[in-house]
Amino acid sequence: MKKTIVFTGGGTLGHVMPNLYLIEELKTDYDIFYIGSNGIEMETASKVADYYSIPAIKLERGKIIKNLKIPFVLVDSIFKAKRALKNIKPDVIFSKGGYVALPVCVAARMLQIPIIAHESDYSFGLANKIILKLCNKMCVNFKNLQSTNKKIVYTGPIFSNEFSNQTKNKTGLTLHANKPTILVVGGSLGSQKINEAFLPNVKELIKLFNVIHITGKGNLKLKSFENYNAFEMRTDMSNLYNIADFVLGRSGAGVTAECFYKKLPMLLVPLENKSSRGDQFLNAKYYKSLGVASIIHEANLSSTFLYDKIIEFSKNLAEFKNAYNNLELINGKEKVIKLINQYASSKK
Repeated sequence: MKKTIVFTGGGTLGHVMPNLYLIEELKTDYDIFYIGSNGIEMETASKVADYYSIPAIKLERGKIIKNLKIPFVLVDSIFKAKRALKNIKPDVIFSKGGYVALPVCVAARMLQIPIIAHESDYSFGLANKIILKLCNKMCVNFKNLQSTNKKIVYTGPIFSNEFSNQTKNKTGLTLHANKPTILVVGGSLGSQKINEAFLPNVKELIKLFNVIHITGKGNLKLKSFENYNAFEMRTDMSNLYNIADFVLGRSGAGVTAECFYKKLPMLLVPLENKSSRGDQFLNAKYYKSLGVASIIHEANLSSTFLYDKIIEFSKNLAEFKNAYNNLELINGKEKVIKLINQYASSKK
């Protein structure tokens, strides 16, 4: 008899994709449900799971008036999540974190449903700091988050099986055979600042490089031509990582972990602290310490400065790639699945 699992987490694909990778593995043995907002997780997860939508609101730094709504929306979200969980009757919850997951985990704790959670960043986000108090186990990507708290388990990132595939499918891409390839990606929502600094350089850069540019939804300003390939979104990121020689992008946990697993040099532009809790800078700093990444501070970002940094970075690719030789590449998927199965079987 199948058990039942509820997945939650959203706001960005960094929160959603690990859930989708686990769903692919667990769908044979579990009835799959997903509770999230009407955002990007609904667009993706509703295709592979029975989907319940609840209201969700994010803490936005510096926006005091908007943040006053949070307690009221949160109470409503918890109530609706609790009602959904009573209807679904899951054996276990898997939470990928983020503001969307918090009300689901609060409701699950109230109903005494086991919770396995996962933190991708180098430091705990606000939601996961709270969820850590509610969950049975908190899986983490980075060893530095291990502590005397027995709830915290180092598993590493979660990847699908396709990330072990090194095949390069270049269908639909215009690539010059003798030029290295830059993959520009600002995360699932794109990065307007990276796009604005990068686009003025395109015609000069394609003299030296192939470019695959993931602009983010609604940010496609320049159509593909010659060996410049522009897309709002792509679902075959593992394949694009195989094709690329290095990556220019933000330093969200999802993209950086994927690049690391694919042994790709990273030229990273973290979000500034005023736009985030500083997690992207900590992620970037960690990968720089391993010798596989270089950091551009957003305050320095201009088209001229970015062009010079790309040229400089490309001259040192061998050094960055060699840094991977002594590093351990971990896929934590099986460890996470083992914990999910363990706690799904323990539910009374």
